[in-house]
Amino acid sequence: MNEVDNTNMENNGSDNGQGTKASEDGDSSLGISSENVVAGTQRSAETLLDSTNENLDWVLTNYDQKNTEPQSLEQELGRLQALRSYLLLDSEREEQFERLTALASRVMDVPICLVSLVDLGRQWFMSNRGLGDVRETPRSSAFCSHAILNKNELLIIKDAQLDPRFNNNPLVTGPPFIRFYAGAPLETPEGYKVGTFCIIDTKPWPQGLDLDGKQNLREFAGLAVEVMISRRKRRERDDEKNSQLIACAAHDLLTPLSGIELSLHLLKEDEDFQSKMAQHHKGKMRKVETCSDIIQDICESVRTTYAETKSSFEQSLMKAKLQRVNIDILVDRLYTAIEPVKKDVSITISVDENVPKEIISDPSKLFRGAMNYLVIACKRTKKGLIALRFLMKKADSSDADAGGGGKSVLFVTCEDTAPAVELDKYEHLFKPSSKEVNLFPETGDTDDDTTQVSADLCLFSVACEMNVIGGEYGFRPRNEGDKGCDAYDKEIGNMTGSVFWFCIPCMELEDDPDALSEEDEKDATMQSSIARKDDPKIDQQDSEEISTTDDSKLRKKRALIIEDSAVIRNMLGKNLEKLGFEVSEAENGMQGLEKLKSCLFDVTLVDFLMPIMDGLDCMQQYRDWEKYHRPWMKQRLVGISAHATQEDVEKGLKIGMDDYRAKPITFKVLSGIIECDEQMNMSRRLDEIERRDDLIKNAENGGNDDGTKRKPKVAHVIDGRACTLLIISPKSEEEHTKLMQKVVKNSGWQTTTASTEGEALVWLKMRTWDLVLVDETFAPLVCDFREWESKKRQNLQERMTLMVENIEEIRVAHDGPPKHLDALASKPMGVNAVNNLLESTYLHLRKRSGK
Repeated sequence: MNEVDNTNMENNGSDNGQGTKASEDGDSSLGISSENVVAGTQRSAETLLDSTNENLDWVLTNYDQKNTEPQSLEQELGRLQALRSYLLLDSEREEQFERLTALASRVMDVPICLVSLVDLGRQWFMSNRGLGDVRETPRSSAFCSHAILNKNELLIIKDAQLDPRFNNNPLVTGPPFIRFYAGAPLETPEGYKVGTFCIIDTKPWPQGLDLDGKQNLREFAGLAVEVMISRRKRRERDDEKNSQLIACAAHDLLTPLSGIELSLHLLKEDEDFQSKMAQHHKGKMRKVETCSDIIQDICESVRTTYAETKSSFEQSLMKAKLQRVNIDILVDRLYTAIEPVKKDVSITISVDENVPKEIISDPSKLFRGAMNYLVIACKRTKKGLIALRFLMKKADSSDADAGGGGKSVLFVTCEDTAPAVELDKYEHLFKPSSKEVNLFPETGDTDDDTTQVSADLCLFSVACEMNVIGGEYGFRPRNEGDKGCDAYDKEIGNMTGSVFWFCIPCMELEDDPDALSEEDEKDATMQSSIARKDDPKIDQQDSEEISTTDDSKLRKKRALIIEDSAVIRNMLGKNLEKLGFEVSEAENGMQGLEKLKSCLFDVTLVDFLMPIMDGLDCMQQYRDWEKYHRPWMKQRLVGISAHATQEDVEKGLKIGMDDYRAKPITFKVLSGIIECDEQMNMSRRLDEIERRDDLIKNAENGGNDDGTKRKPKVAHVIDGRACTLLIISPKSEEEHTKLMQKVVKNSGWQTTTASTEGEALVWLKMRTWDLVLVDETFAPLVCDFREWESKKRQNLQERMTLMVENIEEIRVAHDGPPKHLDALASKPMGVNAVNNLLESTYLHLRKRSGK
């Protein structure tokens, strides 16, 4: 970004950081104009810079061109972000800073000493020795604004009346009548100058500072920075502890919620119970279910965001979860949640016609913002009405020019007819609670801390949520444009009450494109399956095997639950059974490991924390076993936990976990696991494996697929000798290899097997075979054999066939069989595939021999 030309910029006022400015063409009925916004979001530095084209106090117009380094917009943005990370602005006086300025004032023999922080539009005095109760002054008149841009280490003004930069400065011509100034920048470890440690005198210092004085000033500035850093670290540690308590509380709530979810689900599925239940009881049951879902969403949001960031609670909230938000469902949930709250008036929630049915936003934060406003309104309003309204403001080109980016904005307003908020309380709205300030004394006894803290927390929560979601918020008294409670206004003959509002940029979803995409995806999957069957590129044995599928003999899908909680196993088991699974259970990792080794499952749910052996150890040990004993099949393992941090999840994925879901695992979450592409592919693969195994076992018993006896085939003999086959496969495939041998012998072939590289090379070098089947795990030895063969043989080995799982991927990647190989076969091979391969090889051999 280019540097700003300071000489062409004018100083047009300052922003005190207490409120939010909005576009001048805002909807006056919402109170979004700059005149009536009295409390708003503490915007990020970037937003402030983008929205204050008319306010350029951060740009110097009368600087010393020789010794000043002008800041670019990007540099100023970084500096402001660094400053705000220390959380010093608008804070109370602190003893450590006060001691530094008191000591410096005595050592340097000056009447005024300051720790000054340069904010956007103002300088804030973290410590002020000699200026009374003054805590801030405009940035435009601040000496420190020049000090942080000075190329030298110190800015020293010997006589301000003689300096053209300051001779007309109001701090020089008026109180405190500054004559001498010396400031050392407060430079943070990030490399930003966020303020100064400065000394001031009301009389000139013609000699300036000597070397000792300059060094003392630098040392005091360094000490102030050390205090800032230690203060931030201490606050982060405290926030980390608080966030841990909040995250743990959210997790602890999720455990009993799982029991509630299970009980509700079982009651809903109990047809006899449902038939006997009165209609109004069913309505209450639905409300319980909705409230349970709301609590679960809130707890899950807090817990997962903390787990993802492993940071302070405020930082963990700084991540919005953008999802589809159905406005009608949101309104229903608000009605349900607010119903049990004690209230003295009726509530109406309306949605304007211009609001789309769905938007993209963070549903939890949007709900919590509206809910907090309703709770405050219920506490405050004893007579009249409460009206919550959703409406959409379409952004036009002028909004885009003003920084709106051309996006639409969803407004949520909450009108009430409560007594007016006291004017001196405005500045405390949307800020952390304070025992010294009672925002709404009309809500009850002022000694009732619970009532007071609740109201403060409601507004502060809205501020936090809107800051994350990128929205704005505020409050104002009701005016004539507010019609939500006009019926009560007419009844009493005057207007009273307040409007609390927030707004968020959003994306509209008039239709449901994803639903169409899901259908298209299903159609694509079906077409892919049909295309695979009819594709002439697919091996003949594959197409024949697909055609033999019998829908009447569909395999029963299998699921394994490895979980120490019997309640959760019961809940997951019942839901999986409803989804068509045969369920096995294990109460610890050791039992789960044995079950994984003994059987192939479509999906396995593994809890992270269990006695005897936890989930991570179970998954890691199984993956190690699987590599050697079952390399052709990777079972699908899904980790589940209510405790896992992001680090735990990453560790699980690294050791072989396929997916992760946080508890509680609802029916909706479970359905998502089962219906994902990876899971569908796994089940299809197991269908194929089991069907092929059945075919081979059937061949072993001498029967056809329909149970009838198969007639023995005529032996494949060439020139009076039986055809020969070498099968190279690992010991982990030993069982399947033996079954293949029995099928081969039924055709009169002689078979030999090799299970190690050494054995395989010996047999390959011993003779040329009519057919060689090589498992993909032994593919590298083919290169070694071909190298030996090129030097030692005249007649090369033909019909060397590689058995692979993903035959199409290999074929496409190599544009046919890989180098040194003659053909590919799908693994594991079924009886029809083996017989077809033997038959085609035999016919080729006969044709070559001239018979």
